[in-house]
Amino acid sequence: MKNLQERIEAVRSDREHGSRWLVGETIAILEELTRAPDGSSEEERLAQIRAAGQELMQARPAMAAIAGAVRRILQAPGGLAGMAQEAARLREEYARAPQAIIAHARPLLAGTLMTHSLSGTVLEALQACASQIKRVIVLEGRPRYEGREVARRLRELNLSVTLITDAEAAIFLPDCTAVVVGADSVLANGDVINKAGTALLAWASHGYGIPFYVLCESLKISPQPWTGDLSLLEEKEPEEVLDQPIAGVEVRNFYFDRTPGELVTAIVTERGFFNKEPLNDFR
Repeated sequence: MKNLQERIEAVRSDREHGSRWLVGETIAILEELTRAPDGSSEEERLAQIRAAGQELMQARPAMAAIAGAVRRILQAPGGLAGMAQEAARLREEYARAPQAIIAHARPLLAGTLMTHSLSGTVLEALQACASQIKRVIVLEGRPRYEGREVARRLRELNLSVTLITDAEAAIFLPDCTAVVVGADSVLANGDVINKAGTALLAWASHGYGIPFYVLCESLKISPQPWTGDLSLLEEKEPEEVLDQPIAGVEVRNFYFDRTPGELVTAIVTERGFFNKEPLNDFR
């Protein structure tokens, strides 16, 4: 495969796409490796695929679905052919998942909704439920303001949209029917890893008694609990927050945070709801 390292680096450094796109790219990279003979022996190609898989797993620690996809493909029996078949099967499953999620979530997505972060799954769900949605309030998503792109896409779908700063969420929450977000990971104890600011929004929603829904594929469920390891939250460059340094001022820029599971009303996957059931039942 041409530019393998460039594609892996693109997954590692991407700031523009949600985890759904990154998982799709991970599957595509591994599937192409299984199907692209380059004159090497099967043993050499298997070693290359395993090495690429390890790099991809380590590239985005906040995104459990990348690790889950890699494990499914690398653990498939039958050598390269088996891996290729598993990658194709996984790609098809992942492509179908949003429609199943929407079917389960449709009764929840009505009235005035608030959302945070760019989630392809959430965008598809809002599009599918547009006829029953009065308005979508979108947080801007500092430091890269991805909420502006979310607002633009929702307007293209003819939804009524209000874009606000992250700090304004509590002002608008009392007018909301529910909050709906995606997830980059769901941990074994039900905690949710998602765009930084999600936890504060969940706490505020809890305070106002507003339902807080998470839509995500079951592939994003991790067998790992929260350990307090902040590397899972992927800290990025401080210059995104403050382009001109201030002497003596430390700047931190975590891209993700952890929302305690008890703040989440329901997590909806293609396999249904499991807000109160053991997460391992969905593995």
